[in-house]
Amino acid sequence: MSNPFDIFDALSELVYVSDVATYELLYVNESAARMIEGPWQGRTCFEAIQGLDAPCEFCNNGELGASTCVAWTCYNKQSGRHYSFKDGLIDWNGRAARFEVAFDVTEDARQKAVLQNQLGLETLLVDCIMEFRRTCGIEVDPLPALEKIGRFFKAGRVYIVEIDGELMSNTYEWCNEGVDSQIEASQDVPVSYIDRWMDSFKQRDCVIIEDVEQLKGTSPIEYAILKPQGIARLVVAPIYANEELSGYIGVDDPELERLDLSTSFFKTVGMFLSMEVEQSAIREKLRRMSFEDSLTGVWNRNRFIEDVQRFDEAGPKAGFGVMYIDLNGLKDINDREGHAIGDRSLIDAARILDSSFEKSDVYRLGGDEFVVVSLEADKHQFEHQVAEASTRLSARSCPAAIGTFYAEEPCSVDDAVKFADTRMYQDKRRFYRAMPEASRHQSMYGFSDAAT
Repeated sequence: MSNPFDIFDALSELVYVSDVATYELLYVNESAARMIEGPWQGRTCFEAIQGLDAPCEFCNNGELGASTCVAWTCYNKQSGRHYSFKDGLIDWNGRAARFEVAFDVTEDARQKAVLQNQLGLETLLVDCIMEFRRTCGIEVDPLPALEKIGRFFKAGRVYIVEIDGELMSNTYEWCNEGVDSQIEASQDVPVSYIDRWMDSFKQRDCVIIEDVEQLKGTSPIEYAILKPQGIARLVVAPIYANEELSGYIGVDDPELERLDLSTSFFKTVGMFLSMEVEQSAIREKLRRMSFEDSLTGVWNRNRFIEDVQRFDEAGPKAGFGVMYIDLNGLKDINDREGHAIGDRSLIDAARILDSSFEKSDVYRLGGDEFVVVSLEADKHQFEHQVAEASTRLSARSCPAAIGTFYAEEPCSVDDAVKFADTRMYQDKRRFYRAMPEASRHQSMYGFSDAAT
């Protein structure tokens, strides 16, 4: 007499019956038998179907009843498939038995996972862009954005490499727990090591290496760089600035299931960072323009005010010098020879000061006034630099009133500038005593025509 359950052999779904008390398999249809490795007779359901040596933690035998159907889903590691189950309790020749039908929903699960990953990528992209915007791209601190990327892709490392000429260096790096940093070992590496990536980078495309071991025979130099870092696979995307490759963003060992989704994401991130790098360069240029004297190229009053505040943040200090310079007779030069010649005098003066004072800051405060702040020179060196600058200014027909102050005792830079300014005015008065014919507002310095 045939088994009435044999009708289930024609189904593509998996069907099995097992003893509720002993977990012994009592019946398996052909589809389930093909999934089980080896014969199923005399084996338990948890061992034959799940590959376990003890009842499943998620076993729902206790929930089953004659009129109760339990529906659930599970991933079977042994088959590598996702299933949706319907379970019920039946009588099997006087034995309470579990009757289960399993529907293969692997494709549905994959599609759902793809949709979830795509949604997650879209959310991640928005979060990263907002984070990069908050930190001005890679100007301030891109690590929060790198961590978001690393967490989503379950990666080992996420990093940004910047290129300077023929060398490249890892400048920012996020590492997952248990992953060693490679930032120190990735400094001043020849760009030629990634020549193979350049064709893709020129097309603004990502480079994906699914298995570093495959590089061993085809790209030994590249393999020699990546293998010691413990990298199994990676994704890199180029960062450009004004059509020049300025670096790349890289991700080591992203989760395999998300590797296929990474290309468009990192390509977009790379393009965004390229725009941020270009905007950063523009911001730096504008910032420098706001701090740089357009005529002479030295720092201007705005930078002077900011620097003095910064210098004095730590309080009074000793061992620095200040020189205050006012060019004598510049108005007469402008009136007599034209403003172009006067501007030439200002440019010459700025160049002389800049070259005479090494490792010092030179400022044009406006008009014909300059200040030099020398924080690193000792007194002897500072006095030598002052004498050299004064001699060279006179030789270039840029005679100047000069006041200096060297802080041998703790003093603020702001006060030192005031002391030097006072001495400059004293020198200016001596100039007008010696040159009574000078026309440059003598009354400003306490002289009238009668007095001279």
